[in-house]
Amino acid sequence: MRRENMQRYFVSDKAFQGDIIKLSQEDFFHMQKVMRMKDGEKVTCVNENEEVFLCELSDHTQPELHIIEKIEEKHELDVCVRLIYGLPKLDKFEYVVQKCTELGVSEIVPLLSKRSLIKTDANRFEKKAERMRKIIKEASEQSKREKIVKLHMPMTIKEILALKADYLLVADEEESKQHECQKFELCLKSLKPKDVINIVVGPEGGFDREEIMFLKDNGYQSCSLGTRILRSETAPLYMMSVIGFYRELKEAL
Repeated sequence: MRRENMQRYFVSDKAFQGDIIKLSQEDFFHMQKVMRMKDGEKVTCVNENEEVFLCELSDHTQPELHIIEKIEEKHELDVCVRLIYGLPKLDKFEYVVQKCTELGVSEIVPLLSKRSLIKTDANRFEKKAERMRKIIKEASEQSKREKIVKLHMPMTIKEILALKADYLLVADEEESKQHECQKFELCLKSLKPKDVINIVVGPEGGFDREEIMFLKDNGYQSCSLGTRILRSETAPLYMMSVIGFYRELKEAL
């Protein structure tokens, strides 16, 4: 089997015991019942240091893998993208979390904005976060990533100012109405490897103008995402796709 077609699992460092990896109950169940793997089949495993190992299932009745070798793989963007996303309805948020993970986002920050339809706090959000972390893990495995996206607890618009970055962008539909598309492109052209970029996207109702002004007063640049007005769940995917294009595909064309 080609390596890119192999199933991937993220495992904790404590699962490594010499040349053996002890599987969690959840991963073992997935391997047995979902993938229906047989003796001799190979998978890749990633530890907490983003190191990748080629492994073999020697006995499908036992929750362990035999490490064959450490391998070099690179499927991550060369920049850190932090998505700060105004909380929409839960199903839309889960969709964006899954797809942005596949597209290479590094961190996701739920934003409590004035027009967010979901009102929550850290305690209530934590009850939902376990499911979201599972979605992130599965999406990271499916897309063959070497790292698991960091999911933050919800923050207010003032609290996100503590999240420092080299570039600060907020998607603004008013910029789209004025056909102002240069700021996003200029940022993309200026990005260098290992740079951190914060992209802020509003909820279904968009941002209150006071919120936009507050962000601009604190170093954020408002930017257009083209001449069309995008849904809140479409805008993060658009931005991630364009960043991925600039960092991974543009030079090849």
